[in-house]
Amino acid sequence: MSSERQLWICGDIHGELSELVRNSVNRGISCADILVVGDFGAGFGRPKSMDVAYSRVCASLEKNDICIYTIRGNHDNPAFFDGLHDFEWLHFLSDHRIIELCGKRIYPIGGAVSADIDFVDPLIRKSRRMINDTLIRMGSSKRIWWPDEAPVPIVESFPTAVDIVASHEAPLSFAPPLVRADYVRDESWMKIVESRKYLDYVLQIVKPTLWFYGHYHCCYEGNYQKTHYRCLDIAEMVQVV
Repeated sequence: MSSERQLWICGDIHGELSELVRNSVNRGISCADILVVGDFGAGFGRPKSMDVAYSRVCASLEKNDICIYTIRGNHDNPAFFDGLHDFEWLHFLSDHRIIELCGKRIYPIGGAVSADIDFVDPLIRKSRRMINDTLIRMGSSKRIWWPDEAPVPIVESFPTAVDIVASHEAPLSFAPPLVRADYVRDESWMKIVESRKYLDYVLQIVKPTLWFYGHYHCCYEGNYQKTHYRCLDIAEMVQVV
């Protein structure tokens, strides 16, 4: 086991916390901080489901000295990211609040717009929006979509001397290019475009050395000006040197 603390960045895990921890331990990761770039899967289950999920992994996290951090994705309940839902070895990061991990200053910007919110599943003949509306009408506390899912913009007080930006959505200047599916409504499309343009604005001001993001379930990598960017596939992990 290495005595020097490691920093790992991980793609969307969609609620598979136990699998993330098991895979990390199996590959020999210890004394490490793991940052998930959104779609952690917070808030989809029963009110205490995150407590149950954490209880299954906390002993392994402590034994291997692994601490997990996550930003907010569009498949996360924004309420979890208020600073009041953290555990000893698991932390939900607030947007626009710098955190330092392994000597790296990291700027988290959570959120994204669900492009597939109105896609009708041919098996059940319902979209995620329709299912969510039904849950609300029935008085259920369960949700599969939250209307305040998009990145929350700020226009001033941006941080300086940032090493890494971790976002869920991608700036417009990064891959993939904007492509509109035929089921995406005008309202959703405008929000997607606005979100990516806003992150471009952040990119031009903050100018980080590294930028990691998820959301697209693919791997993209490249350079834009002085920033190296990488989109992580589902549960893909990379170590930051």
